[in-house]
Parts: sequence; structure tokens; C-alpha cells
Amino acid sequence: MTERRNPMQLKTITELLHLPNFQVEKVLEQTETAIHFYVDMIESVAPVCSACGTVHHSPVHSVGWIRVEDLPLSDKRVFLYVPKRKLHCPQDGRIRVEQFSWLRGRFTSRFADQVYRLTSITTNAEAGWYLHLDDETVYRIDRGILEELASEKLFPVPTPATMSVDEVAWQKWHKYVTNVVDIEQRKVIWNHHGRGKSTLDAFFKALGKDNSSTIDAIACDGAKGFLSSIRQHAQNALIVLDHFHVKSYLNDALDTVRKEQLKKARKDKNTDLADLLHCRKKFILMQGRPSDRQRNILDQLAELNDAVYKAMLLKEQFLEIYRADTRKAASIGLGQWITAAWRSGIPAFTELAEKFHRKRHFILNYFLRKITTAISEGINNKIKRLKRMAYGYKDVHYFLLKIHQHCGLLNPRLQLKYE
Repeated sequence: MTERRNPMQLKTITELLHLPNFQVEKVLEQTETAIHFYVDMIESVAPVCSACGTVHHSPVHSVGWIRVEDLPLSDKRVFLYVPKRKLHCPQDGRIRVEQFSWLRGRFTSRFADQVYRLTSITTNAEAGWYLHLDDETVYRIDRGILEELASEKLFPVPTPATMSVDEVAWQKWHKYVTNVVDIEQRKVIWNHHGRGKSTLDAFFKALGKDNSSTIDAIACDGAKGFLSSIRQHAQNALIVLDHFHVKSYLNDALDTVRKEQLKKARKDKNTDLADLLHCRKKFILMQGRPSDRQRNILDQLAELNDAVYKAMLLKEQFLEIYRADTRKAASIGLGQWITAAWRSGIPAFTELAEKFHRKRHFILNYFLRKITTAISEGINNKIKRLKRMAYGYKDVHYFLLKIHQHCGLLNPRLQLKYE
């Protein structure tokens, strides 16, 4: 049912809606949950073609109208009935509908931006529930805006002074995405599905040879593919092997020794030792500074098993290297540790000594530039949370855009986009 409104009321509604070159002609219907407005042009202008984006002065083929949704007013959904002209596009010879700058499909641009902001803090399903939209509609709106913003902000790729690179799984069966993080901005500046040398090569190719040569330092986990790509494309960059990954290697080696000795203790029916080496207490071995009660457990373990005790000492000895004041002092400490690990006769640590010997320069570079992949690891946790909230992603391209939305330069908190 059409409701009557006097011109003053319609003018107030027009000013409230603030639609460029459009005014409210009448209120078509008002219910408890929605308001329907019919709007029309204030001044007739030549239509803009939706195909080529240019103004055409050819005769109008026909006039129709579409219903679009705007932001709610007084907790009521707002629907606008907008006339649209069809015209003949001379560039492709087809009949096209005109486009308006303040519309995005069947929604106003500000409504679409609201969808984009909501999806940056919650799931698409919850954003759709809040705005009364289905999941597919939310996906189309969100992806469309992200692709537009990506073309503006991510190309060309920003050149970092210091960066970290790491990968994170996005699906089972070893499907990964690689993220490059600007350490100073603390934001993801580039990502791509896959991992290894070929993937990081794509980053440096997008960055360009000149820009790649200006990178000062790069932190990574020491993967062969990453190291090879960095040495090939960013020859002036100082490569720093992340000390959190180094400590992780130490913990893995210590846990390997624990498992081996636990298996042996169970075979020999040594219940006291098996109880101390049980997985419930393995985190005591991994801690850097155990409590008094945990220290007593470690003392008992030292008496019962020599291999685990040696492994614990090797771990503690290595951690002392990172307390060195200079690179020279750290180099001496690292050389002593590698020798001690080789002589220990513990396979897990002799293998680790060989790895650290090969990558000793990257380990020691930490004392020249104390950068880490801690930011990347924190971002990886956000990415895993994002994936869990959405129950996974089938479209890897959309997943990469969502990473930029939540952890990169496409986050709406950096810039609110209104049209």
C-alpha cells in the first residue's frame, strides 16, 4: 500500500538517504520490519554504460527498475526502487543497463561496505544472519570488494626493508600458502598458494629486481627452498634463521630422545623411569625455567637415565648462546655446542649438529639484526583461527584475500571505504 507524504517529509527523507542526483518520490510501503521507497533522478543526465564504463549519448532503448537494499533506518530494512535505463553500447553492439556509482549490484555501496567490515570481524554466515543475507550473497559482495581493494593496495607489491616469510596449511594433504610479512608494518604484504623456492621466486618476480636488492634483512625458518630463492633474488639481504624455529628443533630432538628412552624403559619394565618419561611430563623437559617441584623431577631423571640428561644439558647449553653479547662470542659458543653434540653419540643431536653446522652463518646473523618470524607465527595463529571459524575454505584465491583482510593491508580498520 502506498503511503502519502507531503513534499517536506519526502525532502527530509531524501536528505537522510543522501543519494547522488536522486530523490525520494514516494513511500511505497512501510511494515514493522521494512520501508520501501521509490526514487527518481533529480536532473536527467546521459547514462553511463555498465559494460565499458563510458557515457553514451545514444537514444534510450527502454526504462525499467530494480529493487536495491540500503542500510537500515530505525532498525527497519530499507529497499529502494530505482529506475534504470537500457541503452545501445556502440563498443560491443549490445543492449546494456546503465550503472550508478552508488550502487553495487542490488545493494548500495555503503551497504556492501557494511558487509565487508562485518566479514573482517566475524564469519560470512554470521554477517549474513545479521544483515538477512544468504551465504552466497555475502561471499559475492565480500570477494568483489576485496578484489577491488587488492588491485589498488597490493599491486605493485610494497617493498619491505625487513621481512619474514613462513608457510601455513590451508587444507589437508600438504596444501600450504606462503605469507610474506613486512616486519616494520607487521602486516602481510604478499601471499600465494604453495611453498618452497618456486613460490618465493614468484614474490621476488612481482617485487622486481631493483626492489629486491634493497631488502635489508629476511627472517625465515631455514627451509632449503626459501634460502635458495633469497640468495638468488635478494643477494644484499641478511638471512636470519629464526631463533624460535631453532629452539623448536632442539625441543624436537629432545622429545625424540625421550620417546626412545621411554620405549626402552617400558621394554625393560623400568616403571620409575617410564613414569618420569611419560608424555604427561614431557613439557617439563621443554621448559626453559622449571619450578622447584619440576626441578626435583628433572634431578630424579638425571639419576635414572644418562641419555635424556645429556640431551637436556645440550639444550640448555645451546640456549646460552642466545645470551651472548656479540656475534663473535656467539660463534665460539655455537662451535663448542656443535662439537659437544657430535661427541654425545645421541643420533638426534648429532643430526641436529650437522644441520646447525651447515646453517651456522644464518644462526649467527641474529646477532647482527635481531629479527625473528615471531610476527609471522602470530599471523599464522590468526590465519588458523580464521580457517576454523569458516570451517575451511574451498577457494584458495578467496582464502588469500581473507588473509589480507584480517592480517594485511586490506583490513578495513586501516581505511574505511565509503562511496
